[in-house]
Amino acid sequence: MSSGTYISIVLGIIIATLAIFLLIALFGSRKTRRRLNQTDILTDELERHKKENMRLRAELKRLNSMTNLFFASMIRLTAKLNPLEIANETRGLLANYLDPEKIAIFVYDEKGKRLNIITQQGLDENWIPKIIYKLGEGKVGRAAATRFPVSRSELEFGNIKEPYPVFDPDICYPLVYQDRLYGVIAISIEKISEREKNLLGVVAMMTAVALNNTRSFESIQTSAITDPLTKLYNIAHFKDRLQEEIKRAQKFQHDLSIIIIDLDNFKDYNDTFGHHAGDQLLIKLAQIFRHHFDETDTVARYGGDEFIVMCPEIKKQEAVRIAGNLLQDLQLYDFTREGQKNHPSITFSAGVSSYPDDSSNYADLIKMADEALYEAKRAGRNNVRGYKPKIEKI
Repeated sequence: MSSGTYISIVLGIIIATLAIFLLIALFGSRKTRRRLNQTDILTDELERHKKENMRLRAELKRLNSMTNLFFASMIRLTAKLNPLEIANETRGLLANYLDPEKIAIFVYDEKGKRLNIITQQGLDENWIPKIIYKLGEGKVGRAAATRFPVSRSELEFGNIKEPYPVFDPDICYPLVYQDRLYGVIAISIEKISEREKNLLGVVAMMTAVALNNTRSFESIQTSAITDPLTKLYNIAHFKDRLQEEIKRAQKFQHDLSIIIIDLDNFKDYNDTFGHHAGDQLLIKLAQIFRHHFDETDTVARYGGDEFIVMCPEIKKQEAVRIAGNLLQDLQLYDFTREGQKNHPSITFSAGVSSYPDDSSNYADLIKMADEALYEAKRAGRNNVRGYKPKIEKI
């Protein structure tokens, strides 16, 4: 082998070796860059997850805070015993959580079979007295009649005509508890999520529970101050009212009179027709008395066949005249019971006392009216007497 050939072979080996090292370096560099890129990607992903985790924690904290506030509002709501306070609490709650354009809370009038606004937000004040729904009328009336929520997004409303141009709610929830309708929540809102609908449903349910509690409380209160037979006030409540009214009369320098009414010969009536007939007579007389006296007067059952009336701002002689007119009017009523041809006339005797002429003490006023009543009895019954102080003989 010549020296030139040997040199060529050595150079070839060197060049090949260098090429191999260059290729290894090249591939190693690419692999390193790829690893570096992957590290960067992982770092970015980790940072993104970290930020997302922080965001989720903040959102969870916000939701926990909202949940605590929500349940605190629910506790306040169910603790209230006034329908207007309950409705206002509900309105404020929905305004904070849903931010609707308009809110109207309706209460159901069972006697009139209609729904009236008790509180609202976003409506023209001039329209509020006019917006009254009948059952089945508009979306509000439909929700009340069906006892189910009515939503614009879920139903076609082509056949539901809205009676009021100023109020076209998007969603209406009935206020129902134990199958009893208490009202409807109606709101206008551009968008509402399923979560917000669920929240609205919970609020509607708790509002209905609160309104039911109010009715139960009012029923208990009414029972505590009402005579169970005649549904007039009982004597305990009458005495409380009399004391309050005497204070008011003293403050404004007004007169005040009380009338005690006792039926004549009621025992004979019971003996003749039975106690059930006697009870029915007392119920009818209570209705007559309630109709005869003014709304500012307080009519109560004193006990047995006795009634007592407080007439604010009425002098004694005027009260005697009012009681006398009632005695005359009583003769116009037909008390004949079914199956009877003849029925005894119903008469009463009455006594009147007044503030400040007779006393400023409520117990004394009642006692004096009672004394005047027995003067009327002694005078032959079927008449009215005003209290006159006895003059002691010297």
